[in-house]
Formats: sequence, C-alpha cells, structure tokens
Amino acid sequence: MTRIPALLGVLLLAASPAAAQPLTPQSFTPGAVEEAQRAAQAERAAAEAAARAAATAAAEERRLAERRVEAARRAQAADQRKGEAEEGLAAARTAADAARAEGRARAEALAPMLPLMLRLGLWPAESLLAVPGPPEDRLRGLLVLQSLSRQLATEAASLRAAEAEAARRAAQAAERAAALREAEAQARAASAALDAELKAARDRRAGAEDAEEEAARRAAATAARATNLETALARLRQEQAREAAEARAREAAEARARAAAEARERAAAAQSRAEAAARARDAAELRAREAAEARSRGAEAEMATARTPDPPSRASGGRAMPVLGRITRAFGAVGEGGPSRGLTLQAATGARVVSPCGGRAVFAAPFRSFGQLLIVDCGDGYHVVLAGLDRLDAAPGQRLLAGEPVGQLGEAALYLELRRNGRPIDPRGWFPG
Repeated sequence: MTRIPALLGVLLLAASPAAAQPLTPQSFTPGAVEEAQRAAQAERAAAEAAARAAATAAAEERRLAERRVEAARRAQAADQRKGEAEEGLAAARTAADAARAEGRARAEALAPMLPLMLRLGLWPAESLLAVPGPPEDRLRGLLVLQSLSRQLATEAASLRAAEAEAARRAAQAAERAAALREAEAQARAASAALDAELKAARDRRAGAEDAEEEAARRAAATAARATNLETALARLRQEQAREAAEARAREAAEARARAAAEARERAAAAQSRAEAAARARDAAELRAREAAEARSRGAEAEMATARTPDPPSRASGGRAMPVLGRITRAFGAVGEGGPSRGLTLQAATGARVVSPCGGRAVFAAPFRSFGQLLIVDCGDGYHVVLAGLDRLDAAPGQRLLAGEPVGQLGEAALYLELRRNGRPIDPRGWFPG
C-alpha cells in the first residue's frame, strides 16, 4: 500500500500560502502562467511514474507474500508428518520393549528347566535310562519331554521373530523421522529465503515510495506556483464580475422601487375607487332597507287590518283546533309532573298543524325534549305554545294568519298550551264545543 496520508499532507503543505513563492506583477503575465503550468504538468508526470513504480513494487511484494503463504503451508504439512512419524516411532519402540520384556519373563520361567532340556537334547536315551522306574513310564516321560521341547522351541522362535519385527519397525520409524526432519529443514530454509525476498521487495517498495513522495512534493510546489498565479487572475476576474453584478443589482433594485411606487399609486387609486363603490353600495343598501321596512310596515298594517280579532275570553267564542284529533290529557289532569297546564292531542301520523290564531311567531326551533316548538303571540297578552312537532314550517318573526299551516306531526302527540299574561289557562274555550 502507498503512503496516501503522507502524500496528502505534503500536497496540502505545498499548496498553503506559506509554501507558495511570492508573487510579483510580472507573475501575472500569460506566459508566466503557461510556463508554470507546463512545469507543474512535468512534475505531475514524474510523480505518476514514481507512483506506478511503487505500485509495481507493491504487486511484487504481494506475489512474494502469496508464495510465502504456500511455503508456510508446506512447512506445516511437513511438521504434521514429522509429528505422526515420531508418534509411530514411539509406538514401535514401546512394542519392541514390551516384546523384549515378555521374552525375558518367559526365559526366566524356563531357566530352571534349561539344564534338563540341554541334557535331554544331548543324551535323551541315557537320561531316561538313568531314571529308575517301569519302562512304560520312561516312554511316557520321553514323549512329554519331547512335546515340551518342541513347544519351548516354538515359543523361543516366536519371541525372536517378535523382537526382530520390533527392531525392524523401530528402524523404519527412525528412518522416517530422519527424512521428515530433513524435509522440515528444507521447508524452513525455503521460508527463510522467501522472508529475505519479501524484505528486499519491501525495501524496493520503500525506495519507490520515497521517490514518489519526493516527486509529489516537487509537483505540489510547482502546482502551488501555477495555482497561485491562476488564483490571482481568477480573483481579478471575480472582482470585476462582482462589481458588474453589484451594478446590475442596484439597477434592478431601483427598477423594483419604481415599480413598487407605481404599484402603490395604482393600489391607492383602486382603494379610492373601491371606497367610493362601497359608499355607493352602502347608500343603495340603506335605501333598500328603508324601502323594505316601509313595505313591511304596510304589510303588517294590512295583516292587522285583515286579521280576525282574537277573542279576549271564553265568552267571545272559540278557534279552530290546531290539529284534528282527540284529547288524551285535559287541562289540569294530574300526572307524573303534576297537574297538566295544557292539552295533549293525539292525531294521525303526518297530520298538518295550523296556527290557532293570527299573530307573530316569537319562537320557532327545537327545544330540549319537546321536539320542534312554536310560540305564537296572539295579541292582548295571549300566547299559544305548540310542542311535539316533527317538522316546523314557520320561522321566528313570521306573521301568521289564523289557520295557516305551521308544521307537521310525527308519531308523537301535540301539546297545546294557552297563556295569558304569562299564566297558563284552559284553552278549551278557544275551540268549538
């Protein structure tokens, strides 16, 4: 890897104002700028060549490192084989020692019989004849001794073969251990050679990086010189552009100020025209209201003239019932809330309800649990209250004639209450008997 942070530090230091050469008026000539640019380009080419050399050295270092990895793998495999051979050698030596110990034990067990066996081997007939006893016993003894002799000979031969095999295995294990130790030495020698090559490659890379760093330093210094010249020229051009932009901005601001003044004048003229139009509309509305009030007063006078006078008392006669139905609760009837202060009329669903007198609707809206409620001022201190309507066709302030429809019932009954000077009275005198 190349030393990128160090190179960046060098470039920043070279590009700083302290590292830049002092500028003179002759430095601002186009020829000086071009010469500085050519020098900077040459230094950059040298720095790029040094960087390529450093990259080549780094690639060689990576290749040698890969070879070292492979050599290390082979050395580890050799170490593993050496360990296995040493374990086999130890096992072979243990088997040989066991075989030798077993042979010694058997030899010690047969030691007391060796003189007899030797004598029998040398003089079998004489040894048997020297022992007193019947001839058949001597024959059996001879046969037993011959069988024992053959068995001992067989065991002795087996022990010799086992010792020879153990010795052979120990020799083979020793040979393998020696061969593997030689392979280990060769692998370690190859690894040491690769380490040396890697060190040499690192040294070459370090030299290439130093050369690259030096080339980058020279390129940075040259580039700083060219950059300072270009920066100075750019600053001059920027200053000229800024002054031109400020001049254009001042002209635009003055134009906007003139446009704003003209807009304010137009807005003032429009506001004056709007105020004049508003005054004219106010005067027209005032005249219209006065005319409407005059017409309303005339209509009220005509209605007052045409309205049938309401009876002041029971003796003066009755009115039409507000709905055709039957009375389900009379005035004064006792109920849950006390004596009834009006009449409850049950009529068909959807029945029309009319005003029982001529007058003015002083209330026409929903009221609590009474549903749609209508109060009509009948004059002379009389007020009629109609509650329980499902639909209301009268509006507050509306002038009503006697018998004029004011609403419609739903499934609920109609409640009728007649008040005189604020007190409820029996309304049955208002209706035909």
